[in-house]
Amino acid sequence: MLLTLPNRWNSLYDACSVLLQRVMDDDARLEAVNEVLRNEGGTNRNRTSYYGFDDQDKQVLQEYCKVMKPLANCLDRLQTEENAYLGVLLPTLTLMRVALERMEEARGDQALTYAKPLVRALLRQEGNKGGFNNRFSAMFKDLDLLMASALHPNYGMTTFNSVAPNMKEEIFQRIVKEMKALIRQETEERDNSQDMEAMEEHEEVSADPFAELCDTTQADQEDDLEEDIKKELLAWKRSKEATLKKSHFPAKYRDQWVTLFIKYNTGIPSSAAVERLFSTAGDVLRPKRACLSEDNFEYLVFLKGNLHLLKQKFKVPRGVDEEDEEMF
Repeated sequence: MLLTLPNRWNSLYDACSVLLQRVMDDDARLEAVNEVLRNEGGTNRNRTSYYGFDDQDKQVLQEYCKVMKPLANCLDRLQTEENAYLGVLLPTLTLMRVALERMEEARGDQALTYAKPLVRALLRQEGNKGGFNNRFSAMFKDLDLLMASALHPNYGMTTFNSVAPNMKEEIFQRIVKEMKALIRQETEERDNSQDMEAMEEHEEVSADPFAELCDTTQADQEDDLEEDIKKELLAWKRSKEATLKKSHFPAKYRDQWVTLFIKYNTGIPSSAAVERLFSTAGDVLRPKRACLSEDNFEYLVFLKGNLHLLKQKFKVPRGVDEEDEEMF
């Protein structure tokens, strides 16, 4: 049997699922569990007779697992260490919300008998910060999060009809704008790094009196570039492979597409920064510094964590021992 653990978010759902699959659906095992409860002196809700698992209990557990399954799957996707890109967040949350809304609106045989209040609590809670709408609605207006999802090959612009339909056009134009800036920047850098031979060839072409008539104006080039980006973006088909590859991005300007993807999809792991802070604090509070006051300790940790912001080198003062020398 699986046990519930406070540091495992899905542990209660996992335990109930195992209970249903391995005990409640097997009459022999169910009777064995009820026998244990009988021997332990368990009684029913009214405290009048032996209490064991009955059909009503089974239905309650089934509805609980049905409601919590989208949430458990959402957590599993978001806390994975593989393919943990920022663009996964909004589509995964949307998938959970849609599943919960369908259960809330279900009628007939699909309607919930006992777990409807749980669905409502997961979706919305009045007067506090709980519930999906209160916790996550602002994220669906965050342009960086939306850009991350739009640039992820598994989702792209095709998912915006469900994720954020009102933001689709704005994100589309922002992608085009940033791609144009990336391509222009790399083109300028490439042109500036041309060797002398290319420069001489350019001078020879410039010496041609008819070259000016044949050159495409900068405005036309900008329009052509913008049209190319829009076509690539509209034709970009989402990939169903879990492991991302460079080939999943549009062929034209592929390097720039990958660069833009990395810009928005490289999220900071939730615990790494905190772990580094504790490590820094451990380096500061050494045995020889055990008498530091709280304020001085906080100041030293703050300085140690922000030394990289100072554009100068610190020289180790005289008289500082080897242990303290690592602070600088």
